[in-house]
Amino acid sequence: MQIVENCQGLPLAVVVIAEVLAKETRSKEFWVEIAVKTGLYIVSDQNGCLETLGLSYSHLPLHLRDSFLYLGGFPEDHMFKVRELIWLWVAEGFIQQDGNRSLEDIAEDYMMDLIDRNLVNVADTSEYDGSVKACKVIDLIRELCLRKAKEEGFILITESLMKVGIKVTEMLAIHRTCSFP
Repeated sequence: MQIVENCQGLPLAVVVIAEVLAKETRSKEFWVEIAVKTGLYIVSDQNGCLETLGLSYSHLPLHLRDSFLYLGGFPEDHMFKVRELIWLWVAEGFIQQDGNRSLEDIAEDYMMDLIDRNLVNVADTSEYDGSVKACKVIDLIRELCLRKAKEEGFILITESLMKVGIKVTEMLAIHRTCSFP
C-alpha cells in the first residue's frame, strides 16, 4: 500500500513499479527498498514521475539496456516499424547471440520484453497473425531514454538544422563495448 501511495495516483508510475516488482525476487526487504525509493523519487522529481520510471531502467537486464536507450534517438511521437528497428539493433551490435536462433528472433524477444515492461507501446499489429508491426515510445519514457543515454554517454543528439520551423536531428549512438584505436 505504501508503494501505491508513493506513486501519488500516477497510473504509469504504478504500472512501471508493478513490472519491476513482478520481474524481481519477492523478498520483503526488496519491497521495502522499492517503497522507500519510490517515495524519495516522486518527492524529488518536479515531473512527479521521471525518477520513478528510472527504477524500471535500473532493473532492466543488461542485455536490454542498449536497445532501450537507442529508442531515445527517435523523434518525439515517432511510430517505428518493429522489423526496421530490429535490423538497426542487429546492425549496431546490441543483440547477443543465443544458441542457434537468428539475431532477428532474439531481437524480437528483446522488443517483446520491452513491451511487457510497458517501456514501449504497441501501435499496430498484423491482422494475419497478431504480431507487432509498429510501436511508439510515450514522451515520458523517451525523456527517460534521453536522460539515461546522456548520463551513460551512450547517445549524442545535436540539432543540426533549423529551417522553416522544422527541427532536424542527427543521432550518434556509440555502443559501450566499442574500442577505438
